[in-house]
Amino acid sequence: MNGITETVVRTLLGLIFLLIFTKVFGKKQLGELTYFNYATSIAFGNIVGEMIIHYREVPISNGLVAVLIWSFALLAIEFLVKRSPKSKLALEGEPCIVIKKGMIMQQALDKLNLGLDDLCMLLRNQEIFSITEVDYAIFEPNGQLSIKKKKTPDAAPSHFLPSELIVDGIVMQGNLREYGLTEEWIQKKLQNAGISSYKSVFFAQLQEDGTLYIAQKNNEKPLII
Repeated sequence: MNGITETVVRTLLGLIFLLIFTKVFGKKQLGELTYFNYATSIAFGNIVGEMIIHYREVPISNGLVAVLIWSFALLAIEFLVKRSPKSKLALEGEPCIVIKKGMIMQQALDKLNLGLDDLCMLLRNQEIFSITEVDYAIFEPNGQLSIKKKKTPDAAPSHFLPSELIVDGIVMQGNLREYGLTEEWIQKKLQNAGISSYKSVFFAQLQEDGTLYIAQKNNEKPLII
């Protein structure tokens, strides 16, 4: 196989691998990607690029092995992240409250290595030019800022920021601690709804008024208790 023919073959193979990669791993929009997703996508592109361009130094068999190993490793990580909250936290990070009830959380900013100028820029990107307009601001793992504005004076007061308490049968301990809640409190809520175990709950979210939205795994009508 001469150089031009091999380049054509490698290029077509690289295109096929990229199409498969984007089909399997590219369901998220660019703005939804975490830093880990973004870095792994770039690394995969580099592997394919090396296989295409450096055909003299990199045998095509080596390139295929590298692509396959990388793909299977990413699939394993995706599976692990979906099944284990601790793995998801370690690899993708977790949302972090940077403004709470109108107050800037300085320790949270330090932990994120986020300056006040960066915070103000993120607020301006959402057309908020004064921190006094913000009730809660959450820095997401993908680098975006989610904002809950303050209510008007005549609006009903809110006691909690809507937060996930159970995801796919697993209790989110960090969110419980944030609001001073306990597993006994959740268990009582579930018992009032006729649910005996966390494992049968697909999603439970704390609401502003302290009620609990519950969606069970059997696709029954959601409950608010």
